[in-house]
Amino acid sequence: MKLIAMAVVTALTGLCGIAHAQADTYPDRPLKLIVPWPAGGGTDAVSRHVASAVSLQLKQQVLVDNRPGANGMIGTEAVARSQANGYTLGVATVETHAINPAVYKKIAYNAQKDFTPVAWVGQFPYALTVRPGLEVTDVAGLVALARKNPGKLSYASWGVGSSSQIAFEMLKQTAKVDLFHVPFQGAAPALTALAANQVDVLMVPLSVALPQRQGGRLKILGLAAPKRLPAAPDLPTLAEQGLAVEGGTWLALLGPAGLPAPVVSQVNRAVGAALETPELRETLIKLGVEPLGAEPAEVQRRIQSESVRWGAVINTAGVQLDQ
Repeated sequence: MKLIAMAVVTALTGLCGIAHAQADTYPDRPLKLIVPWPAGGGTDAVSRHVASAVSLQLKQQVLVDNRPGANGMIGTEAVARSQANGYTLGVATVETHAINPAVYKKIAYNAQKDFTPVAWVGQFPYALTVRPGLEVTDVAGLVALARKNPGKLSYASWGVGSSSQIAFEMLKQTAKVDLFHVPFQGAAPALTALAANQVDVLMVPLSVALPQRQGGRLKILGLAAPKRLPAAPDLPTLAEQGLAVEGGTWLALLGPAGLPAPVVSQVNRAVGAALETPELRETLIKLGVEPLGAEPAEVQRRIQSESVRWGAVINTAGVQLDQ
């Protein structure tokens, strides 16, 4: 028994030594950042800017690897199943870690246990938009119209279980109004239908809504954020208009469970330093993102809080899907 115990201690000591040695030289080769969304989308664009800025801080390339599908679950599962050595990280969003676990009956990863929180990047508040021909100019007008015509107004989303749907369900539950849901296969067709006056309302990222407003394809009533954003300082929040709703997505960096603490700390510092550079901050703000760094423990707390908040809305709305 003594020999076995000594062997176990020796093995563990050896493993710890290897881990420390790897941490001391990390990173000595390029990193891979798995983005569980298609190339060309809003999350992909932000992820690429962040990857480029973090590459400069770590002095190693951070290569974006798009793994879209199943509302972000395919790429997120790939992160969970990767080696915990710091060379594969992933992008987490409200869909992957707060919505999917509550919406899908079967999910191949545990959002709370299969990942190591690394860094928080920022938040993408959603804008409340309406079709050009809808005769309302503010949130109060929309709520009044919806209450006068229960179940007759429509709201679009880019799919059942998407953040656009659940964000609007937040609004419905808070304002106590009834609108029927028209899901589309993506944001582009939902925007097209809104511009054509085929649907009435849509929650969409501010970065997407602003160019559409300039072209007269939609009207923006407010921002589902705790405060106004520099990208649109003239746009009031929903809370300013009497409707306490905060909806949108966010972006965090995670690794698989068991990521060494020194690696987590190093990447967290690199992300924080990148977010402090004027170049990245200005780019993110123009994309409608509020840059917000955080320590790993705070990242975990935020994800848990978001899971509770969005999960409660989903349960009340009764949104559930099979895999």
